[in-house]
Amino acid sequence: MRRRAALVASVVAAALLGGLFGRLWAEKKGATLGQSLQLFSRVVGLVMTAYVEPVEPEELIKSALRGMLGSLDPHTSLLEGMNYSELRVQMDAQFGGIGIHIGIVGDVLTVIAPIEGTPAERAGMQSGDRIVEIDGESTTGYTSEDAVKVLRGDPGTKVKLSIERPGVADWIPIEITREIINIAAVPYAGMVTDDIGFVRLADFSKVASRELSQALDSLFEEGAHKVIFDLRSNGGGLLREGCEVTDLYLPPGKVMVETRGRIPESRRSYLSQTKDKRQDFPMVVLVDQGSASAAEIVAGALQDWERGLILGDTTFGKGSVQNVEQIGPDLGMRITIAYWYTPSGRCINRKRDGDDNPVEDSTSTNQLFHTLGKLHRKVYGGGAIAPDVYLPYEKLSEFEMRVNRDAYFDFAVEYVREHPGVGMDFSATPKVLSEFGDYLRTAKELEFTSSEFDSAREWFAASIEREVAGKIGGMRAEYEMRLRRDPQVKRAVELLSAAATNEAMLAELE
Repeated sequence: MRRRAALVASVVAAALLGGLFGRLWAEKKGATLGQSLQLFSRVVGLVMTAYVEPVEPEELIKSALRGMLGSLDPHTSLLEGMNYSELRVQMDAQFGGIGIHIGIVGDVLTVIAPIEGTPAERAGMQSGDRIVEIDGESTTGYTSEDAVKVLRGDPGTKVKLSIERPGVADWIPIEITREIINIAAVPYAGMVTDDIGFVRLADFSKVASRELSQALDSLFEEGAHKVIFDLRSNGGGLLREGCEVTDLYLPPGKVMVETRGRIPESRRSYLSQTKDKRQDFPMVVLVDQGSASAAEIVAGALQDWERGLILGDTTFGKGSVQNVEQIGPDLGMRITIAYWYTPSGRCINRKRDGDDNPVEDSTSTNQLFHTLGKLHRKVYGGGAIAPDVYLPYEKLSEFEMRVNRDAYFDFAVEYVREHPGVGMDFSATPKVLSEFGDYLRTAKELEFTSSEFDSAREWFAASIEREVAGKIGGMRAEYEMRLRRDPQVKRAVELLSAAATNEAMLAELE
């Protein structure tokens, strides 16, 4: 009887963690919160005593919490074990490990690239290395997540790897001491013309605004007067960092974003505070369907204040605020408490169906807003940020989609090994493309027609050049090569080259 009472008490305690959700349910159904909890407790009790097989109480409660939180929106959820730890790693921007980007290439755990200045790079690990053993255990059947679990660890501890390297007969043993690995928020910044700089912001971790400010300083020291700011495929992160990044571009006293929810503490306006030391330089901001969350805060604020031109594709529309609460060891809860609104009043959040596809809302998409700068340009509600210049990615053909990235990766590994003198002046010539076609037929056993291959030459050339550059000079070289053929970067350069100010550049669109 005591055990039963303890179980009911634990059920009620767990349910109370979601008291807010229970209250919302009760309001809709007409039941009181107490009645709802009694019903929940009764169901759990019946399952524990009458279900055909024994059930673990902890797992049963977690399942109930998952279902309760998952019924609210795509971003409210239970964070367990690895998911909770990974979220904390992303926010903290550092972890204990060896410093490599890894993936599964041809069903084998493969080094995509060592991170510059890390133990892995100092140990001589190379792009294309295949990790066949970790601490004497075979990696056959490993996923990337499996590898992360064993490669990360406390700084100062050691891990032993066996490496299979193309062109080397025997496995290479490597022992590496783990260190704190810092995740770069700005993986690349460089000049694309004599006066136009390019900076890529990959995420909004705790170091985002500091790294971005340093990157901008560096670009201006190199002679930049205009900037391409790349937020493509940036899934966002911390609200604070989203505001601090926006603050780098706006003068003091400007609304950057507003949050609006039911509880008083969720309703707030965030104002820029720092004097813009670089002034109003012309800027194009690149976005795509993968730009979300804090990236949309930045893009929306810059668009509303006419601080830059937004170019690319409509963003994701993840305009909601989540709090993360730790509710147990390696257990957390992420809960949506508010929606984000741009300075002009547009809600960033875009409604989505059960399959995570955008749902058009005719009542909001027809809402007309205006930017807050001199031009008073028209912008529309409906969720997400629509670009000023719409230039989405080209759709891949069925044949192009059949050629996986590991084909380019493996071809580049072999090409660089067979051409040791290749440098950054490399280009995918007709001869190289012909070799790649032969490689696809023989090594990858793909069947295709000459017309299919010819129609994909531009895509193949860009992909091969990117991978070869990565093998030569790492991630930075890969970025430099990628930008040469990037159609959105090319269009941004055209727009910036023709305009002396943001106002002039935006006025040309009217």
